Amino acid sequence: MERIFPLSTTQYRWLAALWTGGIVVACSIPAASLSPIKPALSADKFIHFGLFAVFGALWMRALCPPRASAHRCRYSLYLLGGGSLFAVGTEIYQHILPIQRHGDPYDALADGSGLLLAVIVYALLMRSNSRSESAQPR
Repeated sequence: MERIFPLSTTQYRWLAALWTGGIVVACSIPAASLSPIKPALSADKFIHFGLFAVFGALWMRALCPPRASAHRCRYSLYLLGGGSLFAVGTEIYQHILPIQRHGDPYDALADGSGLLLAVIVYALLMRSNSRSESAQPR
């Protein structure tokens, strides 16, 4: 598992915090700097999905490192709740800022979908890793 996640838990916590701050900065970019074309399923939704998938993966690794007990991995539920609130909060934040951006519930849905996928994939990787380690003779 160290090959997939080669950094220390502290380094992942810093990366996750910086990524979270980067999302807030990205949400603060004025609308004039962005493309005026916004179809329903645009690259914007994929960007939201990707931003929050990385957000979820970094925070999962930071909160539930390899070889962590199942008790510590309960943070995944907190991450889903907190990350969902963050996703909705970023849309509200964009809507109230005077930068001609509007909150979009579909953006929040894309954010939540990326977050959910990251949590599920990380949990499956952890489960697979724990099974392979328990199957190896000591």
